[in-house]
Amino acid sequence: MPGYAEGSHLVLIDAHAHIHRCFEPAAFLDAAARNFAAAAERLGSAPAFDAVVVLTESAGDDAFGALLDLGASVNPGGWRIEPGSDGISLTAHRGACRVVVVAGRQIAAAEDLEVLAVGTRQCMADGGPISEVLERVRSWGALRVIPWGAGKWFFARGRLLTSLMQRVDQSDFFLGDEGGRPVFWPEPRHFGAARRAGIRALPGTDPLPFPDEVGRVGSFGAAFRGIVDPARPGASVVAALRDPSTALTPYGGLETPIRFVRHQIGMQIRKRRRKRSPATVS
Repeated sequence: MPGYAEGSHLVLIDAHAHIHRCFEPAAFLDAAARNFAAAAERLGSAPAFDAVVVLTESAGDDAFGALLDLGASVNPGGWRIEPGSDGISLTAHRGACRVVVVAGRQIAAAEDLEVLAVGTRQCMADGGPISEVLERVRSWGALRVIPWGAGKWFFARGRLLTSLMQRVDQSDFFLGDEGGRPVFWPEPRHFGAARRAGIRALPGTDPLPFPDEVGRVGSFGAAFRGIVDPARPGASVVAALRDPSTALTPYGGLETPIRFVRHQIGMQIRKRRRKRSPATVS
């Protein structure tokens, strides 16, 4: 394709992923490899592509560090873990399969919106004003994403998001669509406003903390053309995404109505159980 740097090729990224405690790391990597390969085939670029998963981890979680530690001692499911020299990524190898995992955080702001920080292992406590969260994430050199959530972009929070979109530096700010949005849910109006303002969407699966959700990783995300440096994969991906000329093309399907309703009920049950027993973890 014209206009791309020499050596660039297809990169597929799931920019909103979790390794929940009910997920086996090998099953997570297996699903990522399988789903990315299927997406590349649909896009007509198999087998020449790079696969990237961003772990957007909540306060107190460090699945990225656990994956590094696990790779230093054993090969989960035959996967060999190689740390990136940038300190924010690792590459999982198994035969011809390669999956890059980039570190990131998910921060809950006081206004009940979330901010994803892509390309960092830095942490901050939940509950701060969203303007402060966005500035802190920017000071880390990470990309800033406000992901969609069911009901979260309506009314006062929707107006707040509109205001933020008008004030932020667009070079490192994205909106995030997610594979959990059901097919019957119309595209939120903020995505259209973002396109008109030159703000890009950086989607991901956002798997929920149920065992069957591990199979979704990599199935919903974005495709772009770029170069992933094998030595510094995370840093090179962040640099490519920061470049406003990098066009992001979404891929993957939205959630079916039955699964959406079932998981919404499951999440409500889970929240109530956690309120009754704060020590319970998934």
